[in-house]
Order: sequence, then C-alpha cells, then structure tokens
Amino acid sequence: MNAGMLFRVGLVFDTPEYGTIVAGANPDLDDIMPAQIKEMIGERIMIIKPDMEEQIFEVVSFQISYSIIGKKNIGICLGKGIPSESIPEGSIVYCHSS
Repeated sequence: MNAGMLFRVGLVFDTPEYGTIVAGANPDLDDIMPAQIKEMIGERIMIIKPDMEEQIFEVVSFQISYSIIGKKNIGICLGKGIPSESIPEGSIVYCHSS
C-alpha cells in the first residue's frame, strides 16, 4: 500500500440528502480496526485523478461496511456542491494530514 493511500475509487454517486459520496476498497485495510481507519481518514482527503490532478476535500462523514466475504468497503461523503462527475472512477483517495 502506498503511504497514506486509502483506496481506489470504485464508485461515485450523489444522494439528495448527503451529496456526493466516493466509495472503494483496499485489501490492505481489511485487517485494520475501524477506529484506526477513522483516524487515517481525518477531516480532509486528497483525491488524485487519473490525469494526476490533485484535489483536497473536506470529509463530511464516512462509513465502513463489510462485504459478504468480510472485506471492508469505505464510503466517504464529500457533501453537496461537488458534482459526482468531477471525480472519475479509478481516482485514488489519500489521507491528507494538513
């Protein structure tokens, strides 16, 4: 796992009440406790798009769910006002510490 990499975006969608949500999985996080993942996510994330453009987003909320085979899936809500089409699938989500 790259230092600070949370996951590769597998799904981006909008919800009327929460806004844009990015979701993905990273097998390197499957053995890490949810509290540690929460600490890693923090208040901001950086998303690097396939064209290498970097963007910083505030984290409104996040959720960790488990697949039927026990793998962690992470969804991060970025809120309203961020169009889902501005974040392509395949982008990479990183921790942002500053």
